[in-house]
Amino acid sequence: MKVQVPRALLTQVLQKVHGAADRKVHMPILSNVLIDATEPSQEVEFTATDLELSLWTKMGATVEEPGRLTVSAKKLVEIVRELPHELVQLQEAPGNRLIIMAGRSRFELATIPADDFPFVNFFPGITLSPCDPSLLRKCLAKTQYGIPLDDDPFSMPGVFCHFQEPDAIRFVSSDGHRLSLYEVPSGSFQGLSFNGGIIIPRKGAQEILRILEKEEKSESVFWGIHENALIVQTQDTLMSVQLLEGEFPEYQLIIPEERPHFFAVETDPLFAALKRVGILTDQRWRHVRFHITENSLELESGNPELGQATDSVDITYTGEPFSIAFNLRYVLDALQAMESAEVRFEWVDQYHGGVFVGPDDPGYLGLIMPMVI
Repeated sequence: MKVQVPRALLTQVLQKVHGAADRKVHMPILSNVLIDATEPSQEVEFTATDLELSLWTKMGATVEEPGRLTVSAKKLVEIVRELPHELVQLQEAPGNRLIIMAGRSRFELATIPADDFPFVNFFPGITLSPCDPSLLRKCLAKTQYGIPLDDDPFSMPGVFCHFQEPDAIRFVSSDGHRLSLYEVPSGSFQGLSFNGGIIIPRKGAQEILRILEKEEKSESVFWGIHENALIVQTQDTLMSVQLLEGEFPEYQLIIPEERPHFFAVETDPLFAALKRVGILTDQRWRHVRFHITENSLELESGNPELGQATDSVDITYTGEPFSIAFNLRYVLDALQAMESAEVRFEWVDQYHGGVFVGPDDPGYLGLIMPMVI
């Protein structure tokens, strides 16, 4: 194999496939990207997989000699990012080596034969439906922060796409301490049937977001479900995500239907005040206290080893004084996902979760369970 490719375009392609490769290196071949250069089409194809998530993409190139090989996805993208010249040459060399050259820079990477790369099935015969990339990106971006990071028998490490016939589709995530929900009309995604719901795993949601960031203005995004796989297709990329099996927790049960108490506050001043008091929090002392009185919210955080911080913001509230504590990071995440100049904080009592909603972002809801300090 011997090809020449533009560095900037190669960097974009490698950043795309790098995320699909296995980061835990259970099998060395799964941390590699398969590179397939074909002479007639003057294209180079790239494929990566961890057996649960697979991605294929292609780019135009000058193919002098066709060939197939696999090489470390992580090291290849790190090298290409730092190359000083805009034209990169990739050349297969004896001894299972790939030579990367640009200008006066030369790198040599070990390769594994392409025949050792696992078969990747993107189900080419299935019917895919058009998808609004900006809307799908919004649905995932607003909810993926609530996916649990650690294995937990009481939660699912993914985003639940819950089809509520006939009115709405809900995207939901929860780690047991917080819940994020974004609801859109059922007609927003025509032609795709969830059969009640699907659960997109954490890595799948992240990689779909990564692809959609480049496709927001494109009309050529399609998706579909085959057996237990979600397929996403753009103009030059195919992704297959193995969906999670199992039942998503009954999230509706923890969202209070009636929330009689609330205050309203401008989002930016609240977010800035939370960032300030957060300076004195750490992994052990992560809480922020809300002290709510008439038209005033006092925020308090503290660390016995460092000190205490307080700040206050003006709010719209009339009622009895009320205090509650939350994980500060959870509050910031909920506010960052909201697209509203004003936020309403609604609650039942100190034992139930506090709910953050915004009048300018009607489909979004962030629920956070209180901390016991």
